[in-house]
Amino acid sequence: MSPPLSFINQDLRCQSFRGRSLQHAQFQQCDLRGCDFLQADLRGAKFENCRVGTQGTGAILLCLIGPLAVLLFHAVSSLVFASMGTQPGAAAWTYVQILTMVLVIATLSAGLQTLSWPCAKVARLMLGIAITALMGFFYVGSWADNSANFAIGGAIVLGSLGGILTWRWQTPLMEAICGILGAIAAYGYAFWTWTTGSSLFTTGHWLPGFFWAVIALIAIGITLRSLWHGGRSLQRFSATSFRNANLTGCSFPNTDITHCDLTDAIR
Repeated sequence: MSPPLSFINQDLRCQSFRGRSLQHAQFQQCDLRGCDFLQADLRGAKFENCRVGTQGTGAILLCLIGPLAVLLFHAVSSLVFASMGTQPGAAAWTYVQILTMVLVIATLSAGLQTLSWPCAKVARLMLGIAITALMGFFYVGSWADNSANFAIGGAIVLGSLGGILTWRWQTPLMEAICGILGAIAAYGYAFWTWTTGSSLFTTGHWLPGFFWAVIALIAIGITLRSLWHGGRSLQRFSATSFRNANLTGCSFPNTDITHCDLTDAIR
């Protein structure tokens, strides 16, 4: 039987120990910030005087989520502004209805994926499809000189790719991306519904105006919750993760695991 692994005074930041068998391993005076112990067998392991918790996330936010957020915001705001004033029967009316439906799906999915329930994964899938389809429709259509066929094709291709990535890549980083991008889509829908309600108020249609105002407030609430969920997921991604790890018999002398991700860990 091989002796247990020993790590003494080592910088192990952001290292992956996913699924590793680390029974009775010794971690002494190690920097474990950002380490990933997903599904690791840590029975009887000892973490003594170790630094754990959150590793800096500014570069991740700036280099990955930031550009995606800017691209989605530009696409959603451009589509929403272009749809305003379109009347039923106009050539673009069908596309306005489709845009509205996709924004409704994205907003509802953004809210549902923040909940701890069995269907959150499905809601995240729907959100991934909706936001990437919006981006595909706008950017491919713009690149092809506003060709409807190219725009629809871009929505189908990018929407399918977004769905595959969202379904297969179930990590806190994906949850953070979906949370932040979902908030942008929900804000776009909130802006659209608030504008609709305001125009109804100004024409004396109080009851439907009130209805759309309430929907706008709900969408704003979903926006804020989705942003909060995205930030929390980003923190979990950058923190020492013991998700689904077996921590039976583990000891943590002089090691504070308060800010670690202990989701579904066996203790």
